[in-house]
Amino acid sequence: MRCLPLLIAAACAAPKPSAPQQPAPADRATLVFSASVAGQIVPCGCSPDQRGGLPRAVAYLRKLRESAPNVLFVDAGDLLFESAARPHPQTLTQKQLKARTLAAGDSLLGTGARALGQRDLALGAAFAAETAAGVPLLDAGVAPVPGTWTTLLASAGPVKVGLFATGFEADVAATMAARARGLREQGARIVVLLLHPKGENAFPAAQALLPAAKAAGVDLVVLGRRDDPAADPNAKDPGLPPLLAVEGNGQSLLRLDVHLGEGPVALAPTAEDRDQEVKGLDARIERFRAQLAGAPQRRVQLEAKIAELEERKRAVLAAPPPQPAPGTSWAQATFVPLGKEAGADADAQRLVDAYDQKVTQLNLAEAQRQPESCPPPASDEPAFIGVAECAKCHEDAARFWSATKHAHAYDTLVQVKKQFSLDCIQCHVTGWQQPGGVCRIDRVQASGPGFDGKGVGRRDVQCENCHGPGSAHVKDATGGSIRREVPASFCMRCHEPANSPHFDDAKYRPYIVGPGHGLPLAKGEKARPQPGGPHHE
Repeated sequence: MRCLPLLIAAACAAPKPSAPQQPAPADRATLVFSASVAGQIVPCGCSPDQRGGLPRAVAYLRKLRESAPNVLFVDAGDLLFESAARPHPQTLTQKQLKARTLAAGDSLLGTGARALGQRDLALGAAFAAETAAGVPLLDAGVAPVPGTWTTLLASAGPVKVGLFATGFEADVAATMAARARGLREQGARIVVLLLHPKGENAFPAAQALLPAAKAAGVDLVVLGRRDDPAADPNAKDPGLPPLLAVEGNGQSLLRLDVHLGEGPVALAPTAEDRDQEVKGLDARIERFRAQLAGAPQRRVQLEAKIAELEERKRAVLAAPPPQPAPGTSWAQATFVPLGKEAGADADAQRLVDAYDQKVTQLNLAEAQRQPESCPPPASDEPAFIGVAECAKCHEDAARFWSATKHAHAYDTLVQVKKQFSLDCIQCHVTGWQQPGGVCRIDRVQASGPGFDGKGVGRRDVQCENCHGPGSAHVKDATGGSIRREVPASFCMRCHEPANSPHFDDAKYRPYIVGPGHGLPLAKGEKARPQPGGPHHE
């Protein structure tokens, strides 16, 4: 186990500017972090306004290094895989390729260090070490990995930044104290802990460890593990030391602009913090206004509360942000969403395109070794039958469905060239890996004519995706063997936050439930859903 200091040039992979540069300030650093990317190279591309992706992250960091002083980028961990469990054998090759592609992206990002979390060790220590690609790997105590570092002295320009990870050791507090002390002795101006706490709820577990981090002399704590990388929001605990948690799947980056002076690093408020406070006040105001209609007897009380909140909102908007005391150490934390405006780095995009091409080749070759169709159902097991069979008794509902975006779900994959990706296919076909469904990625068009040109074979999101396999229903038309009412939680298996950022069940349901499907048709009325809005996915 290495423990000697290693000095890393933060911008080693960044292009060198040709114009003369001003001397880097010795009391400022710009630290950027990702966390819980969890095997996500780019968004799936099947919904508008998705955030994240390696090309956007590289583009943002390249631009940042041209303008900001002393930039250091660090991956806080859980980069390689979406789960700590070993991938399913059918997806193993693609998952390995994806992990290697993400690790290769470290050179384009100019990564100064990467912590190893549970998700990084899904294929064991040897694979984790193999993906280092020259980037120092920080040991969080999950499992012994050859060549990992217990502490690392990195360089953000002239500012020495001490980095270490922890969370899975038997005595986390003692580990924090020893590693932080060692980094101070090596000359670290800032000590950053990349924390991977045990337990189900990572953010509260990290908060419970903050007193130990403070006692150890840690300046900043970045949470490396998110419970749900796709859905857990950005979060801050502004105590001493501050705790920062950036959302996973590469949807955002955490930027810390650090100003060094005397004393511990305190978190200074930002315009983003003010906006969040105003947003919270607006939500409370709207709740009280909604109560007015249902409780007119409380009008005076509720209107007084609304007026109080509106006054607080005006005060927040009018007040200048508080300034740190002169000569103190402070940092501003900003969460940077990686939307389209970030741009896309050409080198990173070529890396992603090469991955997509290789995935297509691998999965088509693998498909040739699979049986032509799915295994037959057990004697008491229902099977998928396809929309053509459903339409024999439910023509109005099928006609309604054919006008929805569910009936074009497979085309959205084709448009972004991901129809042969095992990460995406299950949400764009019917009965993936189920009896009567589709088990070969190159046979989605088999087993049925579809309806009105849609849902050929098992392509697209057909009736049975929501209502369940229909073989038993054909024999028993009472409806007891199918799911008549579909809860929002069922929809969110695919409409999860990273892939469907605008999903709102109340707004979406009218696009898939209406006259002809779930509601009766009036005389002469044709089954047709409402047209989708600009963000309908």
